[in-house]
Amino acid sequence: MKKICKGCGRNRKIGKFGKDSHKPDGKRFYCRDCIREYNKRTANNKKKYIERWKNNNKDIIKEYNKNYYIRNKQRILYNKRAREDTESILISESSKKHRQTNLNKDRQICTITIDPKRKK
Repeated sequence: MKKICKGCGRNRKIGKFGKDSHKPDGKRFYCRDCIREYNKRTANNKKKYIERWKNNNKDIIKEYNKNYYIRNKQRILYNKRAREDTESILISESSKKHRQTNLNKDRQICTITIDPKRKK
């Protein structure tokens, strides 16, 4: 069974169309290729729009960030101190047999708390 795509106008197999229960035949009017192309175009336009908005409204963003910092100052400083007091060390297994059997478990992350009084 075949259907004509409203986007590209090609006569395509019904399997090339996505499902849509609201349509009479249960398939979309546009083929998957046309939908994919449309999604790429809109994603690029959205990125461009966001960048343009950020460039035109730097003062609004600066004011928002300043107010956000004032409202959340204690939480931000606490998280910053917590990051400074810990170090993540990568511990690797040296066993080749272990690496061959399970590549995902050959590395482990270990967090060590450092004494704040220690001099660097």
